[in-house]
Amino acid sequence: MSFIEDFISARDRIIASSIDIISDAGLASLNINNISRRTNLSEMMIYKCFTNTDEILVEVVNLYFRFDKGIFSTLESRNITNLEKIKMYVDNYGTYYNNYFSLSAIMLQYEELLHNTNTREIVQQGFLERRENLAKIFDNAISNGEIKADVKGEMLADSLLGMFIVCSLNRRVMVMSRSFKDEIDIQYSKWIESLCNNKV
Repeated sequence: MSFIEDFISARDRIIASSIDIISDAGLASLNINNISRRTNLSEMMIYKCFTNTDEILVEVVNLYFRFDKGIFSTLESRNITNLEKIKMYVDNYGTYYNNYFSLSAIMLQYEELLHNTNTREIVQQGFLERRENLAKIFDNAISNGEIKADVKGEMLADSLLGMFIVCSLNRRVMVMSRSFKDEIDIQYSKWIESLCNNKV
């Protein structure tokens, strides 16, 4: 066992390794044997922490959506413009997934996770809350004249969320010279500039 492993609980190691397995080889590769090999924990130890891989997957999905709870709470408390809130969300999102890129693989697994009875409700609720929170900020930006748009905030939220998925997929299929955060920032800046009264 390494020095670092001494300070990380077996449960956390299992979750982190499961995320890496999903990122490297997809949901179908998430099984106790692969987790055991990745964590250097016995299968018996894994079963002491979790009943099965479905239970592990629930924890992975909960971790994925935990980012939103913190960032939207922070945005709500800030006395800044709606455009600044959106930019803050994009910056924080980019930083978070830049530092933990394997976790971004979860967004590429939405469809399969929605077919899993253990994760369906978590994914559905998490995604809808993310979309609704962003849509509300976009609607406020439109109402305040910060954004010129003949569409509702929901459509702009969908566009932004789609941008995140594309940036994540691009990094998986192409060699990128820029960081994940930089790529998102460039795409977002070009897009939002076309919607604003003034250049951002």
